[in-house]
Amino acid sequence: MSKILLKNGYVLITSDSQVEKLDIFIDNGEIKEIFKNGDLPDFILLDKDVIVYDLSNKLITPGLINTHTHVAMSHFKSMADDLSFKEWLYDSMLPREDLLKTEYIYNASFLSMLEMISNGITCFADMFMFVDETAKAVVNSGMRAYLSRGLAFDTPEGWKRRIDENLASYEKYNGYDNRIYIGFGPHAPYTVDLEHLKEVGLLAKKLDSHIQIHLLEAAWEKSQYSLKDIENTGLFANPTIAAHCVNLDEDDIKVLSVNRVNVSHNPCSNLKLGNGAAPIVDLLKHNINVTLGTDGSASNNSLDIMKEMYVAGITQKSKYSPESIKTVDLLRMVWDNAAFALNEKIGRIEKDYKADLTVFDLNCPEFFPFDFNRLKSHLVYSASSKNVWATMINGVWKYYDKKFVDVEVDKIYEKFQFYYEKLEDDFNRFDNGSDN
Repeated sequence: MSKILLKNGYVLITSDSQVEKLDIFIDNGEIKEIFKNGDLPDFILLDKDVIVYDLSNKLITPGLINTHTHVAMSHFKSMADDLSFKEWLYDSMLPREDLLKTEYIYNASFLSMLEMISNGITCFADMFMFVDETAKAVVNSGMRAYLSRGLAFDTPEGWKRRIDENLASYEKYNGYDNRIYIGFGPHAPYTVDLEHLKEVGLLAKKLDSHIQIHLLEAAWEKSQYSLKDIENTGLFANPTIAAHCVNLDEDDIKVLSVNRVNVSHNPCSNLKLGNGAAPIVDLLKHNINVTLGTDGSASNNSLDIMKEMYVAGITQKSKYSPESIKTVDLLRMVWDNAAFALNEKIGRIEKDYKADLTVFDLNCPEFFPFDFNRLKSHLVYSASSKNVWATMINGVWKYYDKKFVDVEVDKIYEKFQFYYEKLEDDFNRFDNGSDN
């Protein structure tokens, strides 16, 4: 990896920091030194191997982190927009998922990664099938990813196959390039019973891995299971990211707090499917680590974590009060809190942290009036992903000057479209009762 010097940029070290003009020295994918602008030592100035980037009029922030999505579901974007959660899941999504084949997944996953990279997202947590194909796309896209095999119980044979696939992906990809980590993804307690949740918890514990699970996304789930019962399986003894957590009562919040479960708040998906707004302010009061996720393209429909920040802010202000959630709380969700949930040295611009960075173009109407004291508010409530100018992951530019770097985008688009059309043809044939 190259030695890189980012000069003359405005830098927001993390959510609680103030914007400063700093120079950042990067080597071997990590931040090695941070200097006051113009106060560079000779060992950097005289090193001919250092590549210098002038980022004048740019704001450098930690890379944005998306803690819940389903990247291969890009095939299902912009369909079933106006259905209830049950209709969306059982009538539109699951029948199509049953028709997915291995060859459909790589380009679908890569397409989602392109969208995230152009939106300033450097790292994501994902739950789905065909983990190896998504992992291959992560390898080639350069992103940082926490992947889990979606698990559901139907028959003992089907369960064993899914667990075996999960373990095989773990053996093959866990720790790859210090960018890919494989966990376990029991879909939800209404698709995985308590006995099998206990089994997953024990496997994750044995492998020192992590859990991703959907919890209390829809109101009808309250009659299906209790978080206390899940706690008793031992699942929460592992590092856990619980997506959604919309329909929580006081007892549920206590269980999450006592077990230090990380919550991935997905406001756009929750609202779009009619599931409501999660009680995020109450979670924060109980010191629960809240992060932000987009959910998949099928339910959102975009993979834009900046939009999630904005919607999270305005919905919580509406649900509670304007002063109930602060700008810094929302920024923590995509940086510090997300990094904590993933136990990774990201989410801050600090010495020895990974060089995962998002760069914004300040020469845009959204960032005026230009005032250091207003830039964080601009990021949450004024700016959007269209203001992302560059994205660096592991010390490598993956998006620069609003262009993708070292990827044949048109080929991804072409292959994705081919498999999308093939999948829809298959669905329409089977939906019409014909397999000819």
